[in-house]
Amino acid sequence: MKNKGLYIICAILMVILGLSDALRGIFTPLFTEVFGFSMSQVGFIVSASYLGNLVCLLFGGVILDKIGRKKAMAIFVVALAISELILLGGRVYFLLVLGFFLALGISTLLNTTMNLLSDSFSATKSLMLLNALFFLQGIGTAGSQFILSRFSSDVRVWNGVLIAMAVLLVPICFAITRLRAEGSSEKKNEEEIPDNGIKKLQMFPIAMVTLSLGFYLIAEHGLTNYLIMYGTEQLKLTAAAAGLGLSLYSAGIMVGRLVIGQFVDKVGARKMLLLSLIAAFVVTAAVFGTGILPLLFLTGLAVSIVYPTTVALVRKYAPSSLGARATTAVVSAASILDVVFNAIFGSAIDRFGYGASMPVLCVAIAVAAVFMLLTGSDKKRA
Repeated sequence: MKNKGLYIICAILMVILGLSDALRGIFTPLFTEVFGFSMSQVGFIVSASYLGNLVCLLFGGVILDKIGRKKAMAIFVVALAISELILLGGRVYFLLVLGFFLALGISTLLNTTMNLLSDSFSATKSLMLLNALFFLQGIGTAGSQFILSRFSSDVRVWNGVLIAMAVLLVPICFAITRLRAEGSSEKKNEEEIPDNGIKKLQMFPIAMVTLSLGFYLIAEHGLTNYLIMYGTEQLKLTAAAAGLGLSLYSAGIMVGRLVIGQFVDKVGARKMLLLSLIAAFVVTAAVFGTGILPLLFLTGLAVSIVYPTTVALVRKYAPSSLGARATTAVVSAASILDVVFNAIFGSAIDRFGYGASMPVLCVAIAVAAVFMLLTGSDKKRA
């Protein structure tokens, strides 16, 4: 492995990002019971977080390409620390919205930055190492949910977690700048990321990757957002039984990123994505056909490598000088597609019911596979 120091920093940062991303859900009781906000106001925070993703990605891509990825990463870490401190004023609704707008947006931007840096970790195992980082983010999310959920209404724990994250992010920023300083120049560090030989943007495959990612996100977020309601309303299960299916789905994603991620570099990114999406379609169709929600563990395994690997695939079709902007633009466009669909999907459920609407998520996975197939068959690029 190359750049071990940078990889260790990324691993620690991913755990912190998992914790940061989970705060909104964990501390919802604090916002409603102690701070006195309504669920409509909490819902607006979710919308603001999606908007933060789009804004931060669009501006962040330009910053990454202009000043270099490691220098930009250090700046983003400081910005994340500031966003956590803003959340300390969460009793003021505007500051709570602003804090999550920045925190979730910068978190996604840091995720994408580490994705862009993954080629510098290893010449032959970069995608395996990248998926391992996303596994660690899952550990941060699941671990924080398990530990902090019992303190979900405690303002002292809320403040303590925010301060602890902000304090931890300071030495991480310093460590990133030190790693950069240890090289002979910033240019040398940027050159550690291989030039893929692309001279101009390949718009058609990039468009296909964007659409594939967008339809995958539709399926992933559709499952996570509506599965418990599907289980209780359509299948007449208890909330605990439906929640078990959702937990197994998340567990499958975490296990898959660690296990299946080992094979991505060997098989090839594009081929692995196709196999994963096809397997996910088959298993998810079986879930909705039989109503056996624990099978979602296999869905989680199948889709585990899809998001990080698809995002990494973008730069195979863009010159190195535009790699960050192309990647952030693709993630932004895919997120817009996801948001628009979910706005429509809720109305579809109201009109047609969960039984008719939820299988649409299987169709979304199949469509994602078709668009991935259309990216082309140049094995050297994928």
